[in-house]
Amino acid sequence: MAYAEAIQALGDPTRRTVFELLRGGPRSVGELARGLPVSRPAVSQHLRVLKDAGLVRERREGTRNFYSVNGEGLAELRAYFEGFWDEALAAFKAAAESEGGNEMSRMTDELVLRKSIVVACPAEHAFRVFTERMNDWWPFEGHSIFAGNAAIVWERHVGGRVFERSHDGEEGLWGTVLAWDPPRSFAMTWHPGRGEETAQELAVTFTAEAKGTRVDLLHTGWERAGDAAARLASYDGGWDTVLDVFAGAAAAGR
Repeated sequence: MAYAEAIQALGDPTRRTVFELLRGGPRSVGELARGLPVSRPAVSQHLRVLKDAGLVRERREGTRNFYSVNGEGLAELRAYFEGFWDEALAAFKAAAESEGGNEMSRMTDELVLRKSIVVACPAEHAFRVFTERMNDWWPFEGHSIFAGNAAIVWERHVGGRVFERSHDGEEGLWGTVLAWDPPRSFAMTWHPGRGEETAQELAVTFTAEAKGTRVDLLHTGWERAGDAAARLASYDGGWDTVLDVFAGAAAAGR
C-alpha cells in the first residue's frame, strides 16, 4: 500500500525536514544539504526513500537533478487520513442527532456556500486561468483589499500564500494554500483583509465534462467570520459574479 510506505518514509525526522524544505519549491541535493546538518550522500539517500514512497519526484536540468513534492503521492496519503476524518465526522453527526442535535446539524449545513459552473475549456486551462492568470479577469472593483490598485500573487504550493500586492508594494493576505493538486483541485484558507483567526476554507475542484470543465466551489467556516449569515449572503452574490467573469475569461482565452 503506497500510503504505508509514505508514512514509514516520513517517520524519520531528517527525512521529514527534507520533505518540508521541498514544500517551498524544487531544490537540488546541494541546496538541501546546505540547510541540513548531514552530508550530501545522506540527503541523496533520504530523497531516494521519499521518491520510492511516491512523495517526491525528480527532474533533470543539464547536469543537475532537482527534486520536488509529488502531488499525486501526497494526494493518496491525504485520502488515507481523510478516511479517518470522515469516520469521525459521521460518528459525531450520529451522536449529535441522537442527543437532539438536529437543529445544530441543520444550522451547520446552512452555513455552507456551494457554487458550480461549467466553463468551455479543458480542466488544465481552467485551472491555470483561475490561479496563474487571475489578474487578467478578477473583478477588482468591489472585490479587492486595495480597491483594484494591486496585483494578485499565488505561491503555488502547499503552505504558500495568496495575497494582493499594491502598486506601492503593500501586501494584503487573502489566505494560505492548504492543498495543491493541479489541474484537479486546490484548497486554501480565506480571510482577505481580515485576521487569520477569522479564516474560512475555500476548496475549488475542476472536473472534465463533455462540454468543458465543471468548476465546483465550496466555501465553509462562516461561523468564524463574525456576523456569519450576513457575510454569507454577501458572498453568495459575490461568488456568482466572480465565477461568471472567470468563465468568460477561460472560454475566451483557449
